[in-house]
Amino acid sequence: MAENRYNHYIVTMTFWTKALDAKTGPAYQRLADGLHEAITRGELIIGDQLPPQRELAYELGVSTGTITRAYDLATRRGDVTAVTGKGSFVASPASRTKDGPVNLRVNLPADVGQGVDLAAALARRTAADFLSYIPFGGAESDRAAGASYMRLGGVTVTPDDLIVTAGGQHALTTALMVATKPGDLILCEPATFAGFLDFARLTDRRVLAVPADKDGIKPAAFETLCAKHKPAAAFLTPTAQNPTGTTLSLQRRKAIAKSAIKHGLTLIEDGLYDPLVPLVPPSLQSLAPEQTFYVASLSKTVAPGLRVGYLICPDAYREAANDMQHLLGMGPPKAMADIATALIESGSAEKMTRAQATEIAARQKLARKTLRRWVVQEDAYAPHLWLPLPEQWTSDTFTAAAEADAVLVSPAGHFAVESPTNHVRLALGAAPDRAMLEESLQKLSALLEKNPARASRSV
Repeated sequence: MAENRYNHYIVTMTFWTKALDAKTGPAYQRLADGLHEAITRGELIIGDQLPPQRELAYELGVSTGTITRAYDLATRRGDVTAVTGKGSFVASPASRTKDGPVNLRVNLPADVGQGVDLAAALARRTAADFLSYIPFGGAESDRAAGASYMRLGGVTVTPDDLIVTAGGQHALTTALMVATKPGDLILCEPATFAGFLDFARLTDRRVLAVPADKDGIKPAAFETLCAKHKPAAAFLTPTAQNPTGTTLSLQRRKAIAKSAIKHGLTLIEDGLYDPLVPLVPPSLQSLAPEQTFYVASLSKTVAPGLRVGYLICPDAYREAANDMQHLLGMGPPKAMADIATALIESGSAEKMTRAQATEIAARQKLARKTLRRWVVQEDAYAPHLWLPLPEQWTSDTFTAAAEADAVLVSPAGHFAVESPTNHVRLALGAAPDRAMLEESLQKLSALLEKNPARASRSV
C-alpha cells in the first residue's frame, strides 16, 4: 500500500484478509460479514470511507465483481452507504431514515445488527418461495418454529396448538373475531393497545376498562366487573404492558385466571414483549389454557417487516380461528414464513431477541438517567416508556411542543379507553441509535422544565 488514502485503510486490509482466510461460504459474503464485524468491534466508525472497489480487488487478489457484490450486500444490510461521485462509506443508522424529526411514536425494535441475518436469509430464497401460498394455518415446520420461539418468552406449547399468522395484529384480530361478536363487552386495561381500540370501534364491540394501579389491573376489580357485566372476553397485556410498561405479578395473574375460569370468560393475551423480560411470570395462557388465546410475533424482537406471528388457540376455537385467519389474509407470505422459520431454526432469532433485550435495557437506563426527575415507573424491560407530565402540560400540548422540537411522541389519548391520563409514550427502540435517542430525550427533558408557549392574544 503506497499511502493511507482512506480512514482506517490499513486496519481495513487486515480484517478483509482475515475474512477471506477464516470463513466459509461465497467470498463476497465473507467480505461483507467481515466488514460488519469490523464495524461492530469499532475498527471502523461512521463516516469512514471504504477503498475503491478496483483497488481493494487488486490488493485482495479477487475480482472486482466480488467486491461489488460485497459492497452491495453491505449496503442492503445497512452497513454501507454509497455517495455518487464520492465513494462508499460506513453508514450511520440515521442515514437509513428520512430527514425530519426523530420518531419515538412507532414501537419498533432497535437496530441491533439484524440486517446481516435478515439479508442472508432473504438471499437464500428462490423464486419458487414467492410463487405459492403458505399451507393452511402454516406448515408443520413453521408451527414447530413458532413453538420454539415462544419458549424464549417462557411459553411451552405444542405445534398443533398454534396457527401461523401475518403478524401480531392479524393474530389478535383473528382471536377477537372468533371469541366475540358485535355488541359484546370486552374488558381491558385503562390504557391499552390502540389497534385493539380501533378494532372495537370498527366492529361494534363495547370496551370497559378494569381499574389499575402502578402494578397493573386490580384482580378484585376484574372479578367485580366479570360478575356484574358478564363480559365475553378480556384483552390484556400482562408483560411490559403497552403503553404503561407494567408487568403483572404472578399473584395477580393467578387471580385473573381464576376469575376468568369461574365466569367462563375468554382471555386474549398479548405476549409480544414476553421474550424481552427476564424471569417473566407464567403466562395467563399457562394458567387458563382452555380459554386463553395467546398472541406472539417477531415484530418487536426481530423485524416488523417479516409480518410473521403466532396464535395459540384453545381447543374449542382452533378450527374457527384457522378459518378466520385464512379469511382475514391467508397467513403471511410463504417467503416470509420460510425466513422466520429459518431464523428460528438456526438460532439467529434467539440471538437477535437476546440482543434486543440487552439494547432495550440499555435504552431504558439511558432514558431514566436523562429523565430522572420525571420517571417513576420501576419496570425497565419494556421497549416503551410511559412518561408522566408536570401539571403545566397536557398530553396534547406536550406532544405538539415536542413535534415542534423535532421529536415525535404519542399522546395518552391514543391509548385511553375513557379519559386519558397526563402521560406521553416514548418508543425507545425507534431511535436509529442511542446517541439520537439521548439527544431526543434531552430535548424532552428541557421541555418538561418549561411552561407551554402562550398563544397570541386577540386585539
